[in-house]
Amino acid sequence: MMMKKKVVICSLLMIILTAGIVSSGCTSTQAQNSPQSNSPAITSPSQTVSPATVPETQISPLVQTTAPAATIPVTGTPTNDVLTVTLNSAEKKISMGNGIGKPGYIMLLLDITIKNNDKKNDFTYTDSSFVISYKSTNESLTAITSQYARTVANPLFMGTVPSGSTDDGKILFRVNATSDTYKLSVVDSTGTVLGSIDTISVP
Repeated sequence: MMMKKKVVICSLLMIILTAGIVSSGCTSTQAQNSPQSNSPAITSPSQTVSPATVPETQISPLVQTTAPAATIPVTGTPTNDVLTVTLNSAEKKISMGNGIGKPGYIMLLLDITIKNNDKKNDFTYTDSSFVISYKSTNESLTAITSQYARTVANPLFMGTVPSGSTDDGKILFRVNATSDTYKLSVVDSTGTVLGSIDTISVP
């Protein structure tokens, strides 16, 4: 009887031991097969999201616009009868060629004829020989014709009017955009006025 009990107890112990081994084996296998918690995470390469396409705003180049040309055949009263200056036409321009005027300013283009009444001396001129002034203020500006000579037809920016002869062409000024009445003076190298046109009105 005692023998039977020992056999039963040994059998139970063997079953428990076998179950424990099998159980621990499964656990260790699962532990080996389970991914380690500190394994590097696999990340898919980030996709660059292109920004939403913004519709382009096309800026058309500034077209040359001109105010209606005002033809004013006015002959200035020359100082000492040296030069007779005649204004053939006057017009305002927003731009000249590819150049756009400075903010607050506009281009004033004058077509003039100069007659040299001096019987002995030639009249030599440059940009600084032509001076425009506002009728409302004392501000005076010299011509900038040489800067835009390639875009101005028949520009007067450097040359000579021989004694007793005439010359004609265009001179350019950068004037205040709100101005509309001017005085043109033609001066010699010392600044002495040789001829002028007192009133030039360009709306």
